[in-house]
Amino acid sequence: MTADKLHGSWKLVRAYKTVDGRETDSYPLGRNPYGYIHYLPDGRVSVIIAHDGRVPLTGGRWTSSDAELAASARTMDAYAGTFAVVAADKVVHYLDISSYENDRGTEYPRSMAFADGNLILGTPEVPGDEGLVGMKLVWARVAG
Repeated sequence: MTADKLHGSWKLVRAYKTVDGRETDSYPLGRNPYGYIHYLPDGRVSVIIAHDGRVPLTGGRWTSSDAELAASARTMDAYAGTFAVVAADKVVHYLDISSYENDRGTEYPRSMAFADGNLILGTPEVPGDEGLVGMKLVWARVAG
């Protein structure tokens, strides 16, 4: 697969946990997360995801409590960098910037599939108590 098929903007439809490659009834980002991923022809990618159920701050960005700001930060993921399609079913995001500073300069490998016009990206599966645990994020192309 070439990167051309990825180019454009995609809106997050849903995200779910997988165990041993199978969909579960668990939703790590809540039932209705929202966000966008943008793949540009120049090889850049940017992602922003908000978890479902985020609570507005009682004050402003600079006046809310540290606890509120921490809760807000924990429910928002954002990063940008470059990307490369490395196999027909795999894309790698190379992070130049991230809302989690420790991830800056790292790689996010993602499984990649297309179904019903949607893009499905999967996180790497890691061993857990239930088996191999991962997450799938389903993205719908934004008409433009």
